[in-house]
Amino acid sequence: MTGSAGHSPGVTNAADIHAIAAELQVDSDLLLFILVAADGSINRVGSGTFANKNRSMFIGKTNPAIFQRVRSHLTDSMLQMLGMGFRRQNPLGAPCKLTVGFEFNDGKSARSEYLYGTDSEGPPSDVADFVRVAVRETEEWYQQQLRMVEKRDP
Repeated sequence: MTGSAGHSPGVTNAADIHAIAAELQVDSDLLLFILVAADGSINRVGSGTFANKNRSMFIGKTNPAIFQRVRSHLTDSMLQMLGMGFRRQNPLGAPCKLTVGFEFNDGKSARSEYLYGTDSEGPPSDVADFVRVAVRETEEWYQQQLRMVEKRDP
């Protein structure tokens, strides 16, 4: 999912979204990437913390209900901010970049970027909550993938 063209703020409907992605980089280090789609496709890297040393990309299929549950936490405010985002003035700590993107049924996509610091106020609470929901909803699948890798690599 790249780009921010195609959808004007305020005219997007959550029902038109068929894929959702969230990516968190801290100090240019990828700590989290999640992609969930209406067909059950799922990709995930990391947990959003430095404590998780496994940065492998896991790709697979899961229950499409996970996508539905994540999408249900989208807010009107988030949809209206598509193509925008924000940058905290004078961020403190390591630089953070959170990108939240959506792919629509018409093939277009849009995203928003949030730039802040590890010791600064982060993105709006609805955006942070949305990403936490995406992590929570994909966590069981992600932990299964980690266990499979551990079994193969004693």
